[in-house]
Parts: sequence; C-alpha cells; structure tokens
Amino acid sequence: MDNRSRILEAATRLFAQQGFAGVSLRSIAERVGISKPSLLYHFPSKDRLREEVLGGVFDHWARRLPGLLRAVTSGEDQFEALMTELTSFFREDPDTTQLILRELLDRPEEMRSRLAASMRPLVMLVADAMRKGQAVGTLRADVDPEAFVLHMIGSTVATLVAAPVIAPIVETDGESVLDRQERELRRMAFTSLFPDPLRAPSMRTAGRVRPSKER
Repeated sequence: MDNRSRILEAATRLFAQQGFAGVSLRSIAERVGISKPSLLYHFPSKDRLREEVLGGVFDHWARRLPGLLRAVTSGEDQFEALMTELTSFFREDPDTTQLILRELLDRPEEMRSRLAASMRPLVMLVADAMRKGQAVGTLRADVDPEAFVLHMIGSTVATLVAAPVIAPIVETDGESVLDRQERELRRMAFTSLFPDPLRAPSMRTAGRVRPSKER
C-alpha cells in the first residue's frame, strides 16, 4: 500500500474515532509513520484530506449501489436480500460506519445533500417495491414505505455503531452481540412489514442467516 492510501486509511480511522476537530495532521502522519511535510505533499490541508476520505466513502457506496438495487428486484426474497446487502455494507468497515454517523452529527447540512444524492435511488426503488407488495396484500397496508426504508437505514447504522459499546451489558454464549442485534433488527423489520408472520423472510429463512445457538 502506498503512502497516499495509508494516509487515507489512517485518517478514516482517526476521524471516525475522534472526530474531525479532534485529529491533527501530525497525529495522522505519526499513525502512518511519515513526517507531516510528507503528508502535506499528498494532501495540502486537513479539509482536503477530509474531502478525499468522504469522497472515498461515497464512491464505495456508489460501487455497491447496483448490488443493492438488484437485491430489491430479486423476486420473492427481495427484502431479505436487501437487508443482507445493507448490513454487509455497513459491517464490512466499522470505521466508515462510525465516520458517517459522526459527520451526520457534526455537519448535518452538508451530509444531508450528500446522502440525498447517494441514497435516493435506493429509497425510491425499495418504496416502489413495497407499494407493489401492499397493492397485492403481501405487505402491511399501514406501513409508510419511504419512512420505513429510512428507519431501517438509520437503525442499521445506529445498531452497528453502538454494538461495541453496549456489548458488555449482555452475556453471550459464543454468538457475538452484533450478530444477535442484526438478527433482531431483521425480525423487527420483517414482522412489522409482513401481515402474515409465516411469510416473513426472517421466519422462512430461520437458521440460514446467522442462526442463534441452541440453548
């Protein structure tokens, strides 16, 4: 990995852990093992480095978006496939997930426009698929499609960010708290979406998606 990539990786982690204001260029350079002038050769300011970090996050989302959109149109298990893709995206890099949440809190106006541009295609497509399901009675008629999708995205981010902090609150017998929370998030999503519990993906695929251990 070249120095530029190492700088971006270190900056992502430190911005996620400490917030943009709490991180100095010197601390990033020290994390990488280079001098501050060497860092400035690649990124002339901390603001420029932040833009590169966020640009990488949203570029990665753009590359994953086609897979998410395909999941929505995948047929019978489209909502199960969507939840799998969505949680996988946020679980694969906890630093990125935490960074997004920090930026939402620190710079809500800027992040609002970024998220609107990147998330709207997914939200609109899922909401449209939900309305089709409501029209034929496979989904609950009282669910607000757009609000439901936004709630699921927000809940997924919040769950994954909070999991390492709240994990010590509960005991576990081998399965991670994060896996248990993800399974429960799916259960809540599907039981609130499907009028017939037996048709909900969490019921039909029980034991196939991160099953809990037998007690």
